Amino acid sequence: LTVVRCVRKWAKARGLYSNKMGYWGGVNINIAVALCVQLYPNTSPASLLRKFFLVFRTWRWPNPVMLTKPHDAGYGLQVWSPQAHNARQVAPIITPAYPAMNSTLAMSR
Repeated sequence: LTVVRCVRKWAKARGLYSNKMGYWGGVNINIAVALCVQLYPNTSPASLLRKFFLVFRTWRWPNPVMLTKPHDAGYGLQVWSPQAHNARQVAPIITPAYPAMNSTLAMSR
């Protein structure tokens, strides 16, 4: 939670916090920080914050950020898939819950 608050405050201070304006919003930051927690589970918050910026500075976009692999629960809802990936999805961050979807569709280059 501390890291999420720091990243959110950093983004807001630079005018980079607004999903509607094509930047990362709250859900996107939460998923990205959660991925860093998965990658570095026993790291202190200060170190995790540093790792967050290192991970996403070198992230190979448009590779999707995913906490879990998308699965189809069979309820007829459309689930995000890499095959459905198109050029409009410049930095996909996939939600972990069913139905998995890209939470950054409004993101711009």
